[in-house]
This record gives sequence, C-alpha cells and structure tokens, in this order.
Amino acid sequence: MSIVRAVRLLALVRGIVKGDYERVSDLMEGLHGFPQKLGQHLTLYGDDFDRYFEALYTKSKTEDVAIENIIDELELAPQNIEISAQASIGQVYRVTTAEGVMAVKVKYPGVEKKITSDFNTLNGLLWPTRLLPLKNSSILPLLEHLKLMLLRECDYPLEAENQQIFYQLFKEDEEISVPEVVNYNDRALVSRWAAGRLLSESPDSPDRWFVKTYLTFILKSLKQLGMIHTDPHPGNFIITAVNNKRELTVLDYGSVVCFNEPEADAIRRLLLGSYDNETELLDDLRILGVNDETLEMYRPIAGDLVSVLFEPFYYEGEYDFINWRLQYKVNTLLASKGWEKPLNIPLKLLLFLRAFQGLYFYARRNCVLFNWHDEVKKQLG
Repeated sequence: MSIVRAVRLLALVRGIVKGDYERVSDLMEGLHGFPQKLGQHLTLYGDDFDRYFEALYTKSKTEDVAIENIIDELELAPQNIEISAQASIGQVYRVTTAEGVMAVKVKYPGVEKKITSDFNTLNGLLWPTRLLPLKNSSILPLLEHLKLMLLRECDYPLEAENQQIFYQLFKEDEEISVPEVVNYNDRALVSRWAAGRLLSESPDSPDRWFVKTYLTFILKSLKQLGMIHTDPHPGNFIITAVNNKRELTVLDYGSVVCFNEPEADAIRRLLLGSYDNETELLDDLRILGVNDETLEMYRPIAGDLVSVLFEPFYYEGEYDFINWRLQYKVNTLLASKGWEKPLNIPLKLLLFLRAFQGLYFYARRNCVLFNWHDEVKKQLG
C-alpha cells in the first residue's frame, strides 16, 4: 500500500469516528475497493449517511483500465464507448455495438491488492485492542468477513455465473428483470444494457411497489435457487416505466449468498417465525453456522434478539417502522449482562441480514406500510 493511501485510509477512519461524513465522503471518492464499498453500505443507515454517500457509484474518480484492449479480448465491435458509472471494484462502460448496447463492467487494476492492503492496515491499527478490555470486540472478526466478501466480489467469472442463474429465473417475469450476461473474463463482465432510471433518480421510488417487488425478488430466488442477492445499495436498482407499468431491474451479482437445502429451510423458518420452542430456533441458528459456544453463551437472549431483527415479518398486519426501535432494543439486549465473548455472526447469516437491512431501510425511509408477514407466508409458507 502506498503511504498516501494509508494516510487517507486512517483519515477516513478518524472521520467516521468523529461523524464528519462530508469529509469521509470526499476521501472515499478516490479510494476504490474497501472504502467505497463501506460508503455504499453506509447509504443504508439513515439520512446522516446517505445524503453524502449516495452519489459514490456515479461520481467517484475514474481510473485508466485500458478499455480498448479489454473490449478486444471480449470480441466486441464497439461503435461508441463511454463511462457510465464508477463503483468500489470496477467501473461500468456503456458500449454500443451492432448487436445492441452493452454494459461492460471492468475491474480496477490491482484492486485485490488494494483490498488486502487496506485490511492489513486496519488490522494493524486495531491490533492493540487485543490487549485492552475491548479484546473481545467483534470488530476484528467482522473485518475478516468484510475482506472475504470484497475479494469474492473481484471474482468476475463467479459473478457472471450467478447473474446468469438469476437471469434464467426471472427472464419471463413481468415485474423483475436481470440483465443477460453476454461475455466475461477475469477482468470484465459484459451484460445487456438495462434502460431506465436509477432508484435514487426515479420519482416514485422507493415506494410500496418497490418494497413489495424487491421482497418478491429475494423470496423467489431463495425458494427457487437457494440464493439471495445481498448488495442492496441504491446504485444496483433501475426502474423502468412504460405505459403506466413498472419493472425493477436488479444489477451487480458480485455479492450473492448461496444456501444449501438445510440452510435455505432454516432461513425460511426464520422469516416465518415458525418455532414451537427455543430448541428449534437454536437448531436453525446452528445450521446457519453459529457455533455451539456462542449459542450456549447467548441463549438467554437468542429468541428476543431474533424477534427484534425480524419484527416486521412477525407482525400480523401492515408494519409501521415508526414503532421499530431496532438499535435501542438490540443494544439493550446486548447490554443485559457482561458477555465473555463477542456475538460473532457467520458470514452467510451476515450477508442474509445485509439484504434485509436494505429492505428495511427503503421501507422505513419512505414510511411504507406493508404486510411483510402475509407476503412471506404467500411466497414461502
């Protein structure tokens, strides 16, 4: 890692701690990889964040990625090439060809090394916490999870495979669309261009239709594929409106969680809340990767914690997020006693919660009243 990047990364951490989000956003604009991914994720945590970070996927600094050479490798015959957007892992080009308009997502050169170096720097910065009373903090395990998530997003062949699976499932759907993959290699991914407006630019969204359609997208893919798209920031949604009919296009399949059959069944039961006793819940958490030591330690609050996290799904009626005090309730539960070890959430479960944090965010920010309970029963029950 360059000294300049390390200094800027440390300044970014300081800005987050101080709550100087305008400064943090300015720093993130030129720091592709982990910093921009963090900024995109922070858009899902309320007005103090999203007003600064929402533009990162369209207005960040461009990089020289030798696009002409990459397009030759992908056997495209371009008539016109223009940059469309910048993101954390790569930038997207709008390429016009004789076969139609393509979206070509190109990975930033050396982005994997940047990600690894960033996390090494953060681990070094936080290493002293191992010697303090904070040594049981879950920050270090969380950083390792985030590193694995980001490095996986650099695997474009895997992303192309996942995207095409989702495309096959939704290609006949009247309200949900996934761009078809045309070609790919280790450095780039080519998809059919998705016309329409980004979610943040659509005048009617995110509204009740968006929340319900996005939830349907998640539940249908969970039921049919055992897979969930887990990158819900606003830059990954396009709204198309034709003749008073809207369609939701979901982009970017670098962050997808795949469940085996027992895991998918456990997720379904979590969303339905279909437990006769605590033992059944703990069994499902074990299936989803929570280890026995953690389950035993947090057993006194496990049921309450799950009930808080999935409260919108357990409420039998249209849920109003005004009544939901998630952070307060979770903090109260975790502060109920001095836990010997942190509550470390397994990566698959963390990704799953990330997807639903997006759903909650859009519904809460726009005061969407919606019957989550009935929708899950209809889709998964």
